[in-house]
Amino acid sequence: MNAINPLLFRSLLASLRSLPDDEHVALEQVMRELSAHWVPEAAQQQPHPPCDRVALSPWQERRAKELMSSQMDKGLSIARIASECSLSRSHFSRAFKKNTGLSPRDWYLQMRLDKARGLLSDSGLTISQISLDCGFADQSHFTRVFSRMTGVTPFNWRRSMATAPLCCAE
Repeated sequence: MNAINPLLFRSLLASLRSLPDDEHVALEQVMRELSAHWVPEAAQQQPHPPCDRVALSPWQERRAKELMSSQMDKGLSIARIASECSLSRSHFSRAFKKNTGLSPRDWYLQMRLDKARGLLSDSGLTISQISLDCGFADQSHFTRVFSRMTGVTPFNWRRSMATAPLCCAE
């Protein structure tokens, strides 16, 4: 079988990525399957130039963030997220950091802490329940991480939010 021209393949992939979201996801899966069949032969015939820009495509970044958001209280491995984005763990981690400025682990932690701050400010949930809802092992772990990142305990954060004056009330 003749190898597919890598430039043709990249051109097809770029065209697929320009389709609306609901159409390009299924077509990208077809392209991945085709590439698994054809591209290894092409790689043996001619080396690929190094990639200047390691980054996630919009669908990969969106998928990764959706997975992290939906699995916040259950925990999630970077390897699983990378697999869902059809990338190796190391390539995914580099590309995610290129896109967001944060490693997947740091972005995930920041998202969990943002949710915790919101729940501390706007809900009557206990700190223990908030820690579990945000994916921390227990209240003690949550308190250590929250304090290290914000400089204040969750209890003091909540208290300061309760006593903060409303800025725009007239």
